[in-house]
Amino acid sequence: MSEPVVFWFSKKLDNIMMPASPIAPPPIGYERIECRHAHEVDTWSARLRAQEKRIYEMTEGERFEYEGKIQSHIIAEMEKCLANSTDATNKQFMAWFIEKAKAKREKRRLEMLETWMDCEGKDGVAS
Repeated sequence: MSEPVVFWFSKKLDNIMMPASPIAPPPIGYERIECRHAHEVDTWSARLRAQEKRIYEMTEGERFEYEGKIQSHIIAEMEKCLANSTDATNKQFMAWFIEKAKAKREKRRLEMLETWMDCEGKDGVAS
């Protein structure tokens, strides 16, 4: 192969990503996997396809838990960046981003909250 194919892999989050550019640095917590041979690319591509299939087949609850782990990781990293920021503009952006991410997570959590059982809704006894 003339150019290596790059994947990012997080063992902790059990997540594989394809970067937009092969020279981009991986996010914190991810390791860079550089495939120089076709069989390596086939192996990592198969793992990525299996991950996508697994995500596609997840129930809403399973997806909430899986994506919640990744989102919590992102929020934690952004909070570290906020603590290390020296520029007022960067601090403002980090605070805004963390607020948006937490609001998105909370909105998603509310979508998952079931306030009555399905049988109650069908019987018309749910409030």
